[in-house]
Amino acid sequence: MLFTLKSFCIILLFLFIQGAKLFSQVDTVKTKYDTSNVNYTDLSQLFALKVYTLLKLNSLEISNEDNVLLLRPNSPLSLGVGFNYKGIGLSLGFGLPHSAANIEKYGKTSRFDVQASISMKRIGGDAWFQLYKGYYLANPNDFVDWDKDYYPQFPDMRTISFGASAYYIVNHDRFSNKAAYSRTQIQRTSAGSLTPGFFFNYDETDLGNDSTVSNLPDSLFSGFDIKSFRYFATGFSIGYTYTWVISEKFFLNGVIIPGFGYKDIKIKTAAGESEVERKAHAQLLLRAAFGYENKHFYAGLTASTLIRNIETDNYNINLATEQLRLFVGKRFGF
Repeated sequence: MLFTLKSFCIILLFLFIQGAKLFSQVDTVKTKYDTSNVNYTDLSQLFALKVYTLLKLNSLEISNEDNVLLLRPNSPLSLGVGFNYKGIGLSLGFGLPHSAANIEKYGKTSRFDVQASISMKRIGGDAWFQLYKGYYLANPNDFVDWDKDYYPQFPDMRTISFGASAYYIVNHDRFSNKAAYSRTQIQRTSAGSLTPGFFFNYDETDLGNDSTVSNLPDSLFSGFDIKSFRYFATGFSIGYTYTWVISEKFFLNGVIIPGFGYKDIKIKTAAGESEVERKAHAQLLLRAAFGYENKHFYAGLTASTLIRNIETDNYNINLATEQLRLFVGKRFGF
């Protein structure tokens, strides 16, 4: 899934860069709204109701000089409902239960996953808090000839991840961040903006008891002599977001925001030894949205991935917080 979401974002970024021809987009809701801005139309006075499906992941890759561990949670697909009205929005989702066959193949993951977003004229931002327990090894064939109907599982593996970021929309008079994601506005002409901002992240992982993993060579775990790790990072970001208005009914948005700063890393080995490092930090946020406008309904697909890296003398660790959302909604006038 890490590859899938990253590829989706990169493909959409490539597509909107190719869109040199500008089109106009007209509003299709037959009610009163603010048309004082010729670049986008404000619909925040309308009550917007939507239903959606959502897939969220907190994935991990650990590599040494010879091998790579690809660790994934067995996250369920969620169904939810949300609304937006006069600058206020709320969404509630519920994970669909896994089948017995799915749990047998991928293991059981328990999770608590909350995300909040802010989208204003000049400011945008995100915050998240994730607790996951129970992962599986997604690439066992890299280590042994794996012919089982299930993946090797780490039921005791636990991760905690939380963080926040905020950014300023420089070109806020012509570009609407709400039009791409909260859908309380409609971008009428193609536009983009620089997005300077700041961020902080905290991640902590305990790999648990590896004795629960059977049919894998002991040399695998001796090669990855890591019991747990945690890191904290903070810094500034500078990125760019662009919405290509394809036609009256379709638009495409892409966001790329690199971040740079400082991180504090602590790694604990299976023998109980600890190693602390402080060094420069780099991360990358990719986000994309494809939207549709109709006289009575609107729909869209959004994807995002936040990629962080921890590099030490012995290991290279990549973390990714990802989500993919498909939704359809309707705006109501009072």
